[in-house]
Amino acid sequence: MGLLRADHSRRISIALLAAMAVTAAGCVLLSKLEPSQKRFAFSHDIHIKEEMECADCHPGAEDSDTPGMPALGQCMLCHEGIDAEKPAEKKISNLFAGGKLIAVHASKLDPEVVFSHARHVVAGETCESCHSGIATNERIEPEMRLSMDSCMQCHSSKSTPNDCATCHKEIRADAPPPSHGHNWTRAHGATVRNPTGLIGDKCSLCHTESSCATCHKETPPQNHNNFWRIRGHGIAAQMDRAGCAVCHTPDTCSSCHADTLPQSHSGMWGSPKDSHCVTCHFPLTDNGCIACHTDTPSHALATPMPPWHDLGMNCRQCHGVTQPLNHVDDGSTCVMCHR
Repeated sequence: MGLLRADHSRRISIALLAAMAVTAAGCVLLSKLEPSQKRFAFSHDIHIKEEMECADCHPGAEDSDTPGMPALGQCMLCHEGIDAEKPAEKKISNLFAGGKLIAVHASKLDPEVVFSHARHVVAGETCESCHSGIATNERIEPEMRLSMDSCMQCHSSKSTPNDCATCHKEIRADAPPPSHGHNWTRAHGATVRNPTGLIGDKCSLCHTESSCATCHKETPPQNHNNFWRIRGHGIAAQMDRAGCAVCHTPDTCSSCHADTLPQSHSGMWGSPKDSHCVTCHFPLTDNGCIACHTDTPSHALATPMPPWHDLGMNCRQCHGVTQPLNHVDDGSTCVMCHR
């Protein structure tokens, strides 16, 4: 018993030491993260209120392709006196590492992108045209970066060319982007049905609706194999008609089933058992029998209730027990048809 207690105590001690180690590691990580987060708390608002111009800190914004980012020495022209009485963690030097602005990535563009600040300035654009709200900005946030949609909307409104070559070196409509490699042939269907909102997944940039039809007439989706043709597609159509509608129209089904009955239409499907009723009546909808049987007399023409019946009666207390019932009882409310 003493050995068991000793072993139990030793396990508790090891667990406590492990927890302390994890906690200590977390503290170390936090201590490394917090300063970097504070360094990005830069306020454009304060500088604008001091009547500074954008070009005072971004020297290349008006006459260069790149905006130019402030250097530590440039900031110290003002901050040497301003920061004299500030605690170390609030001094402007915290925004720099090795003399370079830590947030320089905020203005970094992909090498593939062609963009010139100078050309936009010559065209009469102001900083606010692209950097909306920058004058009152308190932090350097990822949302400050312009999206491709924003650029394209602006180009469209100003009748500026919006083709790929306007802003890209290599990407063009007649060449697939990097995302279209690897397993794209299998994966693109899911992207089309569930768009992510990412520019790279925006098919309409290069494709029209006819692009899909043209391709799939020659190459059907990989799940459209022989099993799919004979048995599988009916189940999928019942579960996801919207998915089928991406390529197919309602007459696709009717034109095929006019010559080929579904596999389920055998045995007791028809009269006298009429077991097919219970497969659709939950209740019957436009996605059921009427999809094919458009000329079948409407179920709404069922015999009306006798005038002495009311909606509160329990129909099954008599019908199907002491009174004959000439159709399958699927559990639906009788007054749906017998009104």
